[in-house]
Amino acid sequence: MKLETPKNKNYAAVVVRLTNIIKLDNCDNVVSTTIFGFQAIIDKEHKEGDIGIVFPAETRLSEEYLYENNLNRHGDRNRDEAQKGYIEDNRRVKAVKFRGNRSDCLFMPLESLRYTGADVRDFNEGDTFDTLGKHLICEKYERPILVSKAQAQMEKVFRRVEAKFLPEHYDNEHYLRNVDRIPDNTKLIVTQKLHGTSIRVGHTICLRHHNLLEKILIKLGVKIQESEFDYVYGSRRVIKDINNPNQNHFYGEDVWTKAGKALQGLIPQNYLIYGELVGYTNEGSPIQKDYTYGCLPGANKLFVYRVAIVNAEGVITDLSWDQVKEFCAQRGLTTVKELWRGEKAGFKVEDFLDHRFADRKGSYTDEPVEIVHDDPLIVDEGVCVRVEGMVPMIYKAKSPIFLQHETKMLDQEVTDIEAEQPTL
Repeated sequence: MKLETPKNKNYAAVVVRLTNIIKLDNCDNVVSTTIFGFQAIIDKEHKEGDIGIVFPAETRLSEEYLYENNLNRHGDRNRDEAQKGYIEDNRRVKAVKFRGNRSDCLFMPLESLRYTGADVRDFNEGDTFDTLGKHLICEKYERPILVSKAQAQMEKVFRRVEAKFLPEHYDNEHYLRNVDRIPDNTKLIVTQKLHGTSIRVGHTICLRHHNLLEKILIKLGVKIQESEFDYVYGSRRVIKDINNPNQNHFYGEDVWTKAGKALQGLIPQNYLIYGELVGYTNEGSPIQKDYTYGCLPGANKLFVYRVAIVNAEGVITDLSWDQVKEFCAQRGLTTVKELWRGEKAGFKVEDFLDHRFADRKGSYTDEPVEIVHDDPLIVDEGVCVRVEGMVPMIYKAKSPIFLQHETKMLDQEVTDIEAEQPTL
C-alpha cells in the first residue's frame, strides 16, 4: 500500500504492535500499554502482539473517522446513534487522567480503518499516515484563528524576503518514534526544551523595493541593484519585515520584532539564528501561562538552539552545537542548556522527563539551568535530542506531565501567542 507523506508526522497515525500490557489499579475492564513512551489505556481484551494504530495527544481526528467508529461523545454524530464515545466536539485526543492513571495517546485497532476501503493486511509496523486515499484520518489540532480580510491580502503585497533566505525551523520529530533508526554509537547532545515561542532572526538577502525613478531606469535598460542585506525577524510561521514600507503590520511592536532588534549588529551577513523566547510579551502577558522562567512582566529572554548559514542560492549549512555555543558566547547570547552528551546506547530518555532540571543542578551539567518559576508542581516541557549533520536532526521528547498541562491550557482556551500567528 502506498501511503502519502503526512503533513505533520508528530500528529499522524502510526501502525504499532502492543508489546506490554500492564494492569491498572481501580480498573477492571481496561489495562494500559506504553507506546513511544506514552501510555494508552486500552480494553483488557487486547493482547501483546496485537497490531493497531496510535494517535498522540493533541491530534484531531477527522469527522468521518469518529463517525464510522462511533467515537463521538454525542451519539447523534455516530453511525450507530445508540453508542456514545468519549471524544468531544473539537475532535481532540487529550492527555488526561483516568481513575488516577495517565492516558497520553489513543490506540485503535486496524479494523477502524476498514471504512476507507483499505485492506488492513497491507499495513506494516511503522507505517505513518494522516490520509488514506481521499479519506482524511487525522491532523494536528489547532485552535481556529480569525484572519481579517486585510491580513489575507498580505500575499499580494511586495515581499522583500524569499522564504529560502529566512526558512522556518523544521518540525522536530518525536525521539521515541525514531529511536530504533538511530545507531547505538551515534553521538547525541541533549538540551533542555523550554516552553515559550519560537523566533528566527536573519541578516540575510532582501529584495529592494524600487522607487518610480528606478523603475523607469530599469525599463530603459539601466542595471539597478536588486537586493541588499538587512535584518529580518519572524515568529515560527510569520515573517515580520518592519523595514518593508509596503507590508501591513498587524502586530505593532510585537515580541519577536523587539527581541530581533536587540540582535542588530551581532549577526554576520548570511547568518540565521533560531531560538526560544520565554517570559512575557511587551504588554506584560505571559508568553506561556505558568512558564515565565523568572522574568519580570514585560521582559523576556532569548535562548538560542540553532545557528545556520544560508548562501545566495538558499542552501543552508548549520553550525555544530559546539560552534553554536562559541558563536553565542562571543556575542553575549545565551543558548538553551546542555544536559547530557554521549553515545545513544548510554542515553535513557525517561530519566530526563517529568523533572525540573533547576532542582537537579549538578546531576547532568555544571551550567545553571533555567527555572520554571511560577508553580513548583510544573515540570520542564522535556528535552531535545540533537544528532549532528550539515542540517542536524533535532528530536523532541515531551514530558507526560507537561502534556497534561498542555491539554488543560487548550481546554481552558488559554491564548498561545505562537498558535495565534496565522499562516499566510
